[in-house]
Amino acid sequence: MAGWRPALKWGIGIAVASRLALLVWLALVWLVVGERVGIPAHLHADPVAELPALEAPLSRAVFGVWRRWDGSHYLNLAQNGYRASDPGPTVFAPLTPAALRLMDVLTPGSVDVAALVFGTATLALALVLLYRVCEVYYGDPDLGRWSVMVLALLPLAFFYSAPMSEAIYLGMALGVFYAGARRRWWLAAVFGALATLARSQGVILLGIAGLMLLEDAYQRCHTWPSRVGYVVRHGWPLVLIPLALVGFLAFRHRLGLPPLDEIYRTHSYVFFVNPLEGLFINLRWPIEHPTDALFNPDSWALLVCAALFGLLLRDPRHSRPALLVYTLASLLVAVSKVNWEWGSTDRVLYSQSFARYTLTIFPFAVWLADRLRRASPRWQRLYVALSGLGLVVFSALFALGGGAP
Repeated sequence: MAGWRPALKWGIGIAVASRLALLVWLALVWLVVGERVGIPAHLHADPVAELPALEAPLSRAVFGVWRRWDGSHYLNLAQNGYRASDPGPTVFAPLTPAALRLMDVLTPGSVDVAALVFGTATLALALVLLYRVCEVYYGDPDLGRWSVMVLALLPLAFFYSAPMSEAIYLGMALGVFYAGARRRWWLAAVFGALATLARSQGVILLGIAGLMLLEDAYQRCHTWPSRVGYVVRHGWPLVLIPLALVGFLAFRHRLGLPPLDEIYRTHSYVFFVNPLEGLFINLRWPIEHPTDALFNPDSWALLVCAALFGLLLRDPRHSRPALLVYTLASLLVAVSKVNWEWGSTDRVLYSQSFARYTLTIFPFAVWLADRLRRASPRWQRLYVALSGLGLVVFSALFALGGGAP
């Protein structure tokens, strides 16, 4: 338990501090700006969701600011379940709405109260596991402290506290790395299955866990037949990961819901391409729309991620195969999902929400933390100031209904 005490201290402490800071800041933003300009509290909520009415300005300042973008869909699913009469939100995997529903049962008040508890708890879980991954996988407890601080201060880190899947998916993915480092393959399989139930893309963790298992077999065994035998004996529980995806698809089929790609196309105006084509589309868009791209977080995130991935490749400490494959696979999945202009299929845009999707790519945050702790105090203060400013600005835009979805 000794190894968990500092992880729990840092993870829970920073998650609670982040929640309190965001509650105060976003409430202030709403009361000073949102209420005065008449932005509706239910801005992104589908009317058929029939979420609880927010009558008082304070309730809109505390709860309404989180009813944004996908958060409204998850709250809808938590309250109403998966319905054939409302197919749009049913593309989302069930772990987040199920957890929100459980929180709603366990906590007093509305589903919005449950969402606040859920966001805080899942961020705490992700930060605790990030600390432990730094400790047991990277072999560096001090890196754990820096990493949780860097992650919580990212410009889009407020999404971790929202009623969405960012924090819970990140926590489950980190669980795979933690369990793999501990050679607990059953636990890795459970974490991987839960990640897949948080986001369908979690199925990529089958390859990550398999790669870690193969590395373990290579170190423990000296011949290929013995290595193959080791992988088979210890790796068969990993079948739980693709079975989780099959179970979700079967669940949707049993409810008579349309296929995922059909809902994405007709309700979200999204289509899927191979990753190389998606990358080409995302690189072409800012070239054709330079002015728009200049103020587009997704376009900037693509450039930053490409640079960070190149730096990971050059850093022996951070270029372990499982880390690189997880990072690259996550990026390729993100660019393969491309948006049309809302309301039609005539104009192809780019991968909207790409910047938000990269929040689950923890190797970037760990690399930044590693570099930052070795920097001079002046550079550390500059990074904290700039990243904190980004967090303040982007969270305010989110509360007011703008910014990246």
